[in-house]
Amino acid sequence: MSVPSSFRSTLGVPTALVLSLCVAACQPQPETVATSESCVVPRIASSFERLPPAARPADETPRSGILPTPVLSDAEGVAAGDCIRPTLFQIAAASDNVRLRGSAGWTRISAQFYPSEHGRYIEVAVNPLAVGYLRFEDGPSLPVGAVIKKHGFRAFQSGAVRPGPQFLMEKMPPGYDPRVGDWKFTLIADTGTTVGETLGRDGDKVEFCVACHKSAWRQNFLFFVPPEYRRKS
Repeated sequence: MSVPSSFRSTLGVPTALVLSLCVAACQPQPETVATSESCVVPRIASSFERLPPAARPADETPRSGILPTPVLSDAEGVAAGDCIRPTLFQIAAASDNVRLRGSAGWTRISAQFYPSEHGRYIEVAVNPLAVGYLRFEDGPSLPVGAVIKKHGFRAFQSGAVRPGPQFLMEKMPPGYDPRVGDWKFTLIADTGTTVGETLGRDGDKVEFCVACHKSAWRQNFLFFVPPEYRRKS
């Protein structure tokens, strides 16, 4: 999977990072549950199995500014995403977050799972009030109640594919948080449990999201899907 051209900066911010939620930088969480054992990348798994145990590469913890490893082709990203998506929806349906629980039918904005700068492959979707996000840089200011969701997976050196955390960005009433145009950021672990939310429980764990999105004030505090991975409306 090639590095998206939009990883280059626009307006001084990394435009590769979709929406908002400024990913794992919002406090990376261990990915320990809800693994779909049947989801693997055959090419990587085959190469891994051929290596003697002492020579097998170790997995790195996803972190800000680092592209996913191992690198998947676009076709592998599609196959892995199609396999893991039902598990991500199951996690969302059982989440303690009411917004996430109802997100399975939201409109997908990205054409497929694509590599993010935070070590995972991600997919973006929006609720009905956020459909203006489909216009990307040319879109309007989104209304109160608009929600953008990002979920994704991590590919391991063994070829295994596992769910990652899920992120929500919700437009709140005027005055909620003027620092970022009244957007609320929520991070949900791969267990479905809320890790933190802006101005709420464990808000410090999503404060990096605020710091990152402040730099995107010229584009309504939003980041967008790289052009090559955008769904055609």
